[in-house]
Amino acid sequence: MEYVSLKGTINSAVKVISFTPYLVRFELKTAEQNYNCLVAKDALNFMYLAEESAPIAIFGHFNKRHQLIVDKYHVKNVIQNFSVVR
Repeated sequence: MEYVSLKGTINSAVKVISFTPYLVRFELKTAEQNYNCLVAKDALNFMYLAEESAPIAIFGHFNKRHQLIVDKYHVKNVIQNFSVVR
C-alpha cells in the first residue's frame, strides 16, 4: 500500500455517503490535480471542521477505485470564526 501526503483546498461540499459506517466524501484540489477523498476515521469531527475552500493537509492511501482514503488530516484556520464567551 502506497501512502501519500498532500496539501490543497477543499473544492466541493463535504457530503455524507454512509451512516453505518459513517463515511464522508469531498474533493481535494491541489496544484497538480483534483482527488476524490473519503474520510472514515474521525468523520464526525471532519464534518464539523471542514468548509468549502478551506486549506487542508492530508495523509492517506488510494483504494481500488483510485479514491484517496484519508487516514490523517489537518484543516487550517478553522477556529477564526468562533468566539468564546465566559
